[in-house]
Amino acid sequence: MDIKTIGAVLGLVITLGGLFVQVGQILNRLEVVESRTIPDITPLEKELSILRTELEGLKARNSNPLMR
Repeated sequence: MDIKTIGAVLGLVITLGGLFVQVGQILNRLEVVESRTIPDITPLEKELSILRTELEGLKARNSNPLMR
């Protein structure tokens, strides 16, 4: 083998190694994103329902013409 062939094979091996490293990083990032969970919004939903109830009560009191 001459030096050009050795250089070409070495370049090909380095390129493939870099490609495998890049694919591994992308798969790792994808795994991290997939493992995340959504936050629990149940307490916020309960608080929102309470606020809606209070708002409906205020609307009912303000719509009564006898209370003005």
